[in-house]
Amino acid sequence: MFFSPQEVAALIQEDQPFLDLTTHMLGIGDKAAVMCFRCRHDITVAGTELAAQLVEACGLTVTESQRSGASVATGTTLLAAEGSASAAHSAWKVAQNVLEYACGIATYAGKLVQQTHQISPGTAVVVTRKNLPGIRRFATMAALAGGVMPHRLSLSESVLVFDQHLGFLGGLSPFLQQLAQYRRQVPSSKIVVEVQNTDHTMTDALALAQAGVAGIQFDKIAPGPLAAIAEKLRAVAPEVTLFAAGGITLANIQAYAATGMDALVTSAVYHAAPADIGVEIRPV
Repeated sequence: MFFSPQEVAALIQEDQPFLDLTTHMLGIGDKAAVMCFRCRHDITVAGTELAAQLVEACGLTVTESQRSGASVATGTTLLAAEGSASAAHSAWKVAQNVLEYACGIATYAGKLVQQTHQISPGTAVVVTRKNLPGIRRFATMAALAGGVMPHRLSLSESVLVFDQHLGFLGGLSPFLQQLAQYRRQVPSSKIVVEVQNTDHTMTDALALAQAGVAGIQFDKIAPGPLAAIAEKLRAVAPEVTLFAAGGITLANIQAYAATGMDALVTSAVYHAAPADIGVEIRPV
């Protein structure tokens, strides 16, 4: 994923708004240096392209880099660069932070996909837009490196109808009455509707499936009941895409993978522990 020079400059300026006072005080800025980032455990790589942009913007030359999406073992060099000590110390922490957070997300995402496909190879794992505001492009880049696609990138590119929308229409029935009109309004978009865990979940889902919505998303329904729902819906409308969402993590994703859902929607990747990336900066 491309990050503009302005975005890269903003990341550097946040960490160094004026100068690197320590390096300036020590008078070592002009000395030649090499810098190397290595992982301290097995990871899925992410963020190396952005980290390379950062170190180059600081004045270093990249000499080695792993591609995002690669699975690497403990001790692998993720990124190496050479240049002045001043440039290396300017790039150090911001590049390390990018790699640690991106690789943490990608590694967790990769584990989610692996666990899911052990049970159901055809089930997709997709991520929500419930990330920390301001980092969506970064978080999406990292999730993609782990093999997880975005469920929705924004409000602008997909249609997902929630209870919070239906309340303004008067409920599900008025929505269904207008469904044909809505489909004409957005002919290039699929209409997906979320169904809550209530006493009438099955009734609502059947009504939506029979009406011809493209997809139904089930929120916070346990795997057992969800499997029964999926079985009934497949008999009525096998073409409807079924999504499971709400609280799906590594601890339960295999149970959800066995429900017959087409896609599992998760936010857990955004809460993954950062990877442990060591950084060596030394004089030449």
